[in-house]
Amino acid sequence: MTATMDKPQLATVRCRGTWEPKVRTALKVRRFEPFYSDEPVSLGGDDTAPNPMEYMMAALNGCVSVMIAVIAAEMDFKYEAVELLADGVLDVRGLKGVPGVQPHFTEVRLTVKIKTEEPRERLDELKEKVEARCPAAGLINAANVPFHSTWEYLA
Repeated sequence: MTATMDKPQLATVRCRGTWEPKVRTALKVRRFEPFYSDEPVSLGGDDTAPNPMEYMMAALNGCVSVMIAVIAAEMDFKYEAVELLADGVLDVRGLKGVPGVQPHFTEVRLTVKIKTEEPRERLDELKEKVEARCPAAGLINAANVPFHSTWEYLA
């Protein structure tokens, strides 16, 4: 292990939130303009922004995309485009307090479509490394939520 990698290199990720009427929240990260979360009307919101769980799926897509770029560079894996689709399945009864129904995702599905001429073995290697090192995928796996991913070639 190198001298720079033998000790923890901790980073803190922070988001500030300010409640607004109903279930809308203004969110602020670093120097960026505020963005918002809300809920559909059926869950007490005004449907003015994505809900927090949709942001979790967006975070998974973004994290996987970053890790593809980082690990592909390490592997000298060439690609031209990536499309990602993340689906989180949850039973809204859990949000409403129904006993025995978990409020978090019961399953997460990820589809990655990548435009590359690399052989299947290399794509499988990229998939394995990305999913092992992606913090968002790691959280899902650590929570014991079934995580299913499919990596396909993009035409």
